Amino acid sequence: MQIIVSDIYLSLDDDENKLIDKLCKILHLSQREILEYKIIKKAVDARIKNHITFNYSLLVTLKTNKFAKKNNVKIVDFVENLKINHISLSKRPVIVGFGPAGIFLGLFLARAGAKPIIIERGKTIEERDKDIDLFKKTGKFDTKSNICFGEGGAGTYSDGKLATGIKDPRIRFCLKEFIKHGAPQSIYYEAHPHIGSDYLKIVVKNFRKEIVSLGGEIRFSTLLKDIKVKNNKIQSIIVTNNNSEEEILTDDLILAIGHSARDTYEMLYRRHIYLEPKPFSMGLRIEHLQKEVNKFQYGINHANPKLPVADYKLAVHLPNGRTVYSFCMCPGGLVVASNSEKNSIVTNGMSFYQRDLENANSALLVNVEIMDYYQGHPLDGVKFQQKYEQKAFNKEKPYFAPVQLVKDFLNNQSSVEIGHVKPTYLPGYYFHNLNELLPNFVSESLREALEILKKKYKFFEDGEALLTGIETRSSSPIRIPRNEQGFCNIEGIYPCGEGASYAGGIMSAAIDGLRIGDFILKRYLK
Repeated sequence: MQIIVSDIYLSLDDDENKLIDKLCKILHLSQREILEYKIIKKAVDARIKNHITFNYSLLVTLKTNKFAKKNNVKIVDFVENLKINHISLSKRPVIVGFGPAGIFLGLFLARAGAKPIIIERGKTIEERDKDIDLFKKTGKFDTKSNICFGEGGAGTYSDGKLATGIKDPRIRFCLKEFIKHGAPQSIYYEAHPHIGSDYLKIVVKNFRKEIVSLGGEIRFSTLLKDIKVKNNKIQSIIVTNNNSEEEILTDDLILAIGHSARDTYEMLYRRHIYLEPKPFSMGLRIEHLQKEVNKFQYGINHANPKLPVADYKLAVHLPNGRTVYSFCMCPGGLVVASNSEKNSIVTNGMSFYQRDLENANSALLVNVEIMDYYQGHPLDGVKFQQKYEQKAFNKEKPYFAPVQLVKDFLNNQSSVEIGHVKPTYLPGYYFHNLNELLPNFVSESLREALEILKKKYKFFEDGEALLTGIETRSSSPIRIPRNEQGFCNIEGIYPCGEGASYAGGIMSAAIDGLRIGDFILKRYLK
């Protein structure tokens, strides 16, 4: 039988070979009664800085079902291998978007024999890489190929974080698939797993290859232009590619469009798809020296090579009712451009797998409630985002991002020079008082929170830490409701992933793709 044993601690000086001895002691078993064990979680416990430990969870295969019953021992509750039934469809399902949700749904349907058609408005990862590199060097922006749009979705260029707050037995299946397709083995047991944007480029190409090998079809540079509905059921879609138009008949349309497909939102609204406004967040990126974060988190052990580069997660609940919190924290990473429209500035963060660059960066976000922007239209949140993204754009320095030292942000004055924290955003930066580029409630909340954070986290005392504006797309500003069959208000149309507000990161989006796969199987295996 298989069990999970958690809360097994080793010191920094311990060898992992000691795990088996600790395991036997916990279970009151001999080594010969343990067939196999493997690490499924390894987390750093740095609560006591001069006595840092590693906390392990192990997946254990036993010869016996007689072992010590303890609070840290439980029966396996996850799925490593997913059984997918075979289906035969008269019309091929169509997936819109080849980000995490579209990739895992595409893989699911391809393995089910459904031969999905996947349309992706952006380009292949190879072409996308070239366009992004050109943008960083020259500021030449391509609305069809950028950090938001293209193979792998926005997550390809944002570190590939796989940590998630959701509880779903299929998480282990997803981790194994990522590894199978080229991700580092360590993601299977890291407490905060990440693939790294460098590895992700390999991984998404390998997913593409498997889907195509199983009869799936992926059409890049292809945009969903329109949908046709009859008797409240999807009939077909209209797509465009290189100015040519095509109609595709389908009974199953999956909208895995991501949170930046604003023109698609507008088309869906015109076609009477129900859309709802929802809360989201706005703020700035903050960069610190990574070595200072390491010192704060690990104390005297900060240079120990056994320890991973340090990260952080924080939240400040303010008297005004707002919450300021960190989001998409990227140790040893870069601040990157994440706009999808011309004449706008949007920031995000990314890291490579090694996370070995000089700066740590994170979004510092403030919650935006529906009442802050809603004027009666479900896309008012999009307009609210656009207003501030365009406000941050400098015509004299196109696609350069506005920056400001923390001390100057707190004093409500523009910076005039960079300190010891050097900006990483490309193609470049310009100085501006970021307070003027944000809604008043956002800038006021950020200033108040920064004063509080200075007292709790030593690296936040650094007045030369750098703020870069602006961050607006941590989540979708709309939700597309779906029923118990997975449909929106039109039969056969399945909202999916981050763009429809059923996910909040790579792993939750991948899981939602698999969830839609289950909906489709249930529809045809009655």
